[in-house]
Amino acid sequence: MIIDRVEYYNYYPFGPIWNTAFGFLNSITSGSEEKKYEIQGDDMYAIIASYNTIEPHKFEAHREYVDIQCLLEGQEIIESTALNGLTVDIPYDPEKDVGFYVMRDSRKTVSHLMPGLFIAFFPHDAHMPGVSVGGSSTFVKKVVVKIKTELFRL
Repeated sequence: MIIDRVEYYNYYPFGPIWNTAFGFLNSITSGSEEKKYEIQGDDMYAIIASYNTIEPHKFEAHREYVDIQCLLEGQEIIESTALNGLTVDIPYDPEKDVGFYVMRDSRKTVSHLMPGLFIAFFPHDAHMPGVSVGGSSTFVKKVVVKIKTELFRL
């Protein structure tokens, strides 16, 4: 997991694919249309969506794609932990590239995401996005850039 300010993306040595993702992130605003954006075919795409935050729920993890998440509006808590410390709740579905998990212990990282920050999750990172800040549900608009995991193997 990486969490940082969007303008500092170039401090991470992931090469052209990373730069392309952040080029897209720097081109959108909170007024951008909610839809799927093809950036590099199946290798990289983005989804802009909005929702209301909720109470803590299940962790999710992906194998085929790395997630880079940024809020365009609002704020939310994202909890994260190592995938190997969780118990499977809903087995991994390769068609949807997601599995759902519950905690066995209380070790986790709690990140407060707001516009201007990004958080990147890799296959070993389980994450629980969309958690309410301070227990009050709020509206958020988010972009998630999905990049094929194999493109990160240097």
